[in-house]
Amino acid sequence: MPKIPTSVLNESITIQTLSGSSVDDRGLSTATFSDSATSVQCRIEHTRGSELTTDGRTEENDIFIVTMGPDESITPQDRIQWQNNYYDVKVVKNIKDRFGNVFYKEVEMTAGY
Repeated sequence: MPKIPTSVLNESITIQTLSGSSVDDRGLSTATFSDSATSVQCRIEHTRGSELTTDGRTEENDIFIVTMGPDESITPQDRIQWQNNYYDVKVVKNIKDRFGNVFYKEVEMTAGY
């Protein structure tokens, strides 16, 4: 089976998996993440963005599509670290070839929350 060309994968990300949760000193639940894969080669494309005004403040929400190899393990419960920022994984799609083998993965991630 052919592989996705590595010349297309010009970015590097870290995939982080939820490793637990705790309660902070205010009694609020906080999630704890740990690195599950580092230096993952991928392609990142900014697809769209929007601005929301909520309670008098403006929030900017950006959506990116990440293309990565088929062997990477990632789920919608994970998050991505890219350029010192954290992004929530929303959708993971397995893109298959005509024989039904996974050719690459497309991940939709969001920022700005």
